[in-house]
Amino acid sequence: MSTRANPSVMLSGPPVSRWLGFSPEFKTDSLGYLLRCHKYGDVVKLPMGILAAWLLREHDPAIYLLNNPADVRHVLVVNQDNYTKAPVPPVEARVFGRGVLHTEGTLHHRQRQLVLPHFHGDHVSSYTDLITEVTAGVTASWHDSATIDIGHAMTQITLSVIWRVLFGQDIGADARTVTQAITTGQHLIKLQYDSVFARLMPLWIPTRLHREFSGDHSRLESIIRCLIRARRSTPAQNLDVLSLLLTSTDPTGKPLSEDEIRDELITFLLAGHETTANALTWVWFLLAQFPAVRARLEQELHVLLDGRLPTNADVPHLRYTKMIWKETLRLYPSAWLLHTRMSRVDDTLPSGAHLPSGARVFISPWSLHRNPQWFPDADRFDPERFSPKAIVSRPAFSYLPFGGGGRRCLGESFAESEALLIIATVASKIRFRLADEQPVLPDPLMTLRPQIPILMTVLRVEGYNYLSGKA
Repeated sequence: MSTRANPSVMLSGPPVSRWLGFSPEFKTDSLGYLLRCHKYGDVVKLPMGILAAWLLREHDPAIYLLNNPADVRHVLVVNQDNYTKAPVPPVEARVFGRGVLHTEGTLHHRQRQLVLPHFHGDHVSSYTDLITEVTAGVTASWHDSATIDIGHAMTQITLSVIWRVLFGQDIGADARTVTQAITTGQHLIKLQYDSVFARLMPLWIPTRLHREFSGDHSRLESIIRCLIRARRSTPAQNLDVLSLLLTSTDPTGKPLSEDEIRDELITFLLAGHETTANALTWVWFLLAQFPAVRARLEQELHVLLDGRLPTNADVPHLRYTKMIWKETLRLYPSAWLLHTRMSRVDDTLPSGAHLPSGARVFISPWSLHRNPQWFPDADRFDPERFSPKAIVSRPAFSYLPFGGGGRRCLGESFAESEALLIIATVASKIRFRLADEQPVLPDPLMTLRPQIPILMTVLRVEGYNYLSGKA
């Protein structure tokens, strides 16, 4: 679809380096930079500079940041066939391979249809006991007044859950290898996004980060491939994702190769626990600072659960819990920046801005979620923004923590159910207090993590009457 340009819409943007474009300031403060772009309008043109023009052999290469929900909807849904994913850095391509996160067109659609049922509907319901039992087991090890790294604790829970979903067994001693590989990979991927030189530098050049990534990723891949081969040689009746992939075929009837299965498992492993763990870490960080919100959450859990573990039947009734979850994802969306899109042909957006063929498009949930035009007093934590009345008052695509359109995260339903069950299981027994007063800022790696570990003190509240406020 190509539309005529509207010459009345002039695009502007912040001042940039003539040679390096917007990259230096964006690299220094990505999150702040995106918010500062609000004042430049619905579509902000961010020139990439003379050096990028030379390397890419393009005239005036630029990134176009979309701040208007109607424009976002246009790119992700209405005219999505005109926008393809831009090439990703070499390290990201190596980690995810040809998994569903990176494929396009018919192959992407087939991959989604293959695995979507495993993360929706009855399959999600069947994971309820697993989620609550793992969560209860981890929290039982925390004694009163203990200080814990809440991010590490949430990762421990979500990694244990996704490993069972994927492989039908406990992760055991492999947990450290997995989390270390993810952390190292995130830092190198972010470096390659920030620097053209880092992106062009071959991995065989033995920089410290290259060596760490190669070692950590090789160990993770070895674990995954060993599990695939063991299951091939000794088939099991497990109803896990690995079994699903091993019994699946391509359109010609040929079984999936080991590389194809590996790519999907790595994608689900990384996307299926790390993003949820990050978001849950921010949930506890916010609740520790807003006692009125925490008290209302505790009251909902007291009335609904009265001390027992939540079940699948309880999930639809965790209404305020869900409002807290959604507001946390507004303030700290794990996917703070969606993969860059590139236009196939010229296009004109609903705002009137003209995008040339080959235009690179930024869509940032972080930027949209903190735009005061859609969320007044946008930096304030307020779960009431997600009351039914408040939701319908905002335009579609002003809130998209899981993306949108044909590439919307297929694990959204699973992630939300898992998060609500974990919050309910923990908050009905435990409160957290920040252990120190260090400022905690988000770190925009591939996902939005805290820059430093968030240390929290455990306060057990069994027997506490949330209605009267007395033990």
